[in-house]
Amino acid sequence: MTTNSRTSRHYPTGTAVARLILVRVLILSSSIAAVSSGWKWIAILIGLGVVVVLYLLYALSSRNFRHPSKVFEGLDGVSSTSKFQWTIWLAAILIVYVALWVIRVKQGDWSSTTKVPANVLTVLGFSTATAAAAKGITAGYVQTNRVSKADPANRAKPPGGLLQDDDGVPELAKIQMVGFTLVAVGIFVATFFHQIFASPILTSLPNIDSSLLVLMGISQGGYLGKKIVSFGPGAH
Repeated sequence: MTTNSRTSRHYPTGTAVARLILVRVLILSSSIAAVSSGWKWIAILIGLGVVVVLYLLYALSSRNFRHPSKVFEGLDGVSSTSKFQWTIWLAAILIVYVALWVIRVKQGDWSSTTKVPANVLTVLGFSTATAAAAKGITAGYVQTNRVSKADPANRAKPPGGLLQDDDGVPELAKIQMVGFTLVAVGIFVATFFHQIFASPILTSLPNIDSSLLVLMGISQGGYLGKKIVSFGPGAH
């Protein structure tokens, strides 16, 4: 009797175990994706709100509320290309990071995103280093009287700009850097939207393609190289 009772027991087969695992995975996936479109847009708005708050803090400290472009202006009142690309990347990464964290909170996970793609860290480092190096090069030229930066209060309309040198002539180095920056930021943001509106939802920071990272590095290097070899008034 004992032998027959033991042999009559049924144990789950490999197929049954696989089905059980699949069901659990599907349940987990459905719970992870259970974030409504409304909440996704709320997360994006919260990310935008963080950037707006940062700008308001800047505006309060500088007493400038009318011209947001002042954020990336140089001391001479002309828009700085290096500051512009730095500002664009900083704002994009902040918005995406905060929005993803809000979605994680909605899913019940209050922890921050610990895995940041290496290429995202690299591009933020590139943009920061480019802005700092451009500032240092220009400051060095001004101190050695190689470049004369006029006081913006003493001239009505500075000729330079994001895509022009100090003589008002289009500068290919600036055009190249701004172009690759806008393309890379656009792809980064588009990937973010694809991740949060996909099923299942992905709450990790989007990565940046390595080939595009190389192109941005080359364009930033060309921009800095142009500043180094420019000894006249065109070195903005």
